[in-house]
Amino acid sequence: MRSYQEVFSAYWHPVAFSHEVQERPVAFRLLGTEGVVWRSETGVAATQRYCAHRGADLCQGERVTQGLRCAFHGWTYGRDGQCLRIPSQPSAPIPPSARLDTYRCQERYGLIWVCLADAPAAPLPEWPELEDGTVATVALPRLDWEVSAGRMMEIILDVAHLSWVHRGTFGNPEQPEVPPYEVERLPAGIRSRIVYPALAPGMEGAPGRVDRTTLTYDVTLPFAVRLAFKPTLFYAHTVYAVASPLSEEKMQCFYFASHHPKIRNFGEMFVKSELAILEQDRRVAEGQRPRAHPVDFAHEVHVKADSLPIEYRRAVAALRLGDAPRLPGLE
Repeated sequence: MRSYQEVFSAYWHPVAFSHEVQERPVAFRLLGTEGVVWRSETGVAATQRYCAHRGADLCQGERVTQGLRCAFHGWTYGRDGQCLRIPSQPSAPIPPSARLDTYRCQERYGLIWVCLADAPAAPLPEWPELEDGTVATVALPRLDWEVSAGRMMEIILDVAHLSWVHRGTFGNPEQPEVPPYEVERLPAGIRSRIVYPALAPGMEGAPGRVDRTTLTYDVTLPFAVRLAFKPTLFYAHTVYAVASPLSEEKMQCFYFASHHPKIRNFGEMFVKSELAILEQDRRVAEGQRPRAHPVDFAHEVHVKADSLPIEYRRAVAALRLGDAPRLPGLE
């Protein structure tokens, strides 16, 4: 089995929201690698975090015309990581070793994505609606959880937990049964659709109402999901969650939603309600053991209601094992 870092270094992972990377470089950590992302005149760049000269933190540096300038001694690096200027001896040749490690970097969907490998194993998720001008978006603050990226994905995909964990937000404890549903395997991930009897909170003392909401899950491996909500009582919207692995046991999640631009006050409502929902998830997910995402099924018991997260785990395990493990019998 290949190591966690080896496998997932070959995929694109978000390290910052676009709006966070402006005049100053922004630090990131990805699979144990410390780096900075910054804007050059021709686009975003990603390099190692510490200066090749004396190990100064380049997050304290600044963007200049030539590239990124270290705040300690003014050494300046281009997008390719090569040092272009050493102010203390401007006429002397620049040593060939005066360079930074660089990483593949691109900007899309309001995120800065980094791939640590020389050749990405797969492209970015395809979410064309975010680029055709038909929807507005609203983002949550980055979620830093003490769980693996795979664990984060599994709790998002877990249908059976909705009525139990999300009591008081939208969960319906009176209807916990999960009806049969199908999971479709796709070249880049998996897809599933269910109808959940969400409980819409009552207004002005009125009892809550059941809102039969269609949930469509589209997973792009390894750690991205687009979840479309089509309620009957509330606004249709789509949630995007991408878990970025800091290490095998810790992740940060970039979480945002798209909605019709004419819906007033959607952003305020979404942020307030979604943060409450995700806090319920966090308390459960951080208590799971092992904290690292399992690659087998030997120590758990599963039922048919678990099909979606289990199919996801099978797909992720296949990336590490080279062959999908056998799914245990679902009862």
